[in-house]
Amino acid sequence: MGIVTNGTADNQLGKIQCTGLADVVDCWALSDAEGIRKPDVGLFEIAAKWCGMRLSGGGWMVGDNLVKDVTGGRAAGLKTVWINRDAQLFPVNAPRPCCA
Repeated sequence: MGIVTNGTADNQLGKIQCTGLADVVDCWALSDAEGIRKPDVGLFEIAAKWCGMRLSGGGWMVGDNLVKDVTGGRAAGLKTVWINRDAQLFPVNAPRPCCA
């Protein structure tokens, strides 16, 4: 299991470490450190590589952003789950996650 996140490396790494996630995930790919941002498939590929996996093996992307997480995850060949924190109406033309 890995984390794919946009944001500054120091900030995101601090969150991963302070929440204890560093102890329970196999890897993380931080956009600032890798020079590429979600929804670009490249960041998902980097995370898969750091986890010793390939995107072609399938997997899941769970996130709260329809464009960055759902569109990016689907483009990477992953199943997706959208966490709708703000009870947003689902946009008509948005890519459909597996679960919303």
